[in-house]
Amino acid sequence: MKYIVDIKETSYGVIEVDADSKEDAEDMASDLWYEGKVEWVDCDLDVDA
Repeated sequence: MKYIVDIKETSYGVIEVDADSKEDAEDMASDLWYEGKVEWVDCDLDVDA
C-alpha cells in the first residue's frame, strides 16, 4: 500500500550580529540564513502519514 507522508522540520539556531536596530539585526540574520551560514542547534521533526 502507498502512503503520502507530510514531513515538517523546524530548526533552531542563534546568530550574533552587530547592528544599529532590531530591524537591521533581523535583516542581517536573514541574509546569513540565505547564505547558509547558520549553525543549527536543535530541531523538531513532525511526521504524519
